[in-house]
Amino acid sequence: MSKTADQIVVGDRITYLAGTPVGMEKLFRNGEVVAYPISDPYTSVLWFPTRPDDAGDDTEPVWVRHDKVVDVASAVE
Repeated sequence: MSKTADQIVVGDRITYLAGTPVGMEKLFRNGEVVAYPISDPYTSVLWFPTRPDDAGDDTEPVWVRHDKVVDVASAVE
């Protein structure tokens, strides 16, 4: 991952761990960050509103914790 959590911006594509691991398998999803992240000052968690690739444009975003992001593809290369 070439970006840290505080460098991820709107339009970046992320791969993230969705749900909980089943056995030794992990379920990874891809999506686009659709708005500015929200920081929780009490827990030091940064949340990214993300539209999964299989979701429609009118679908509410999925909130992804910064520690669940495994890869980032920058919107501007």
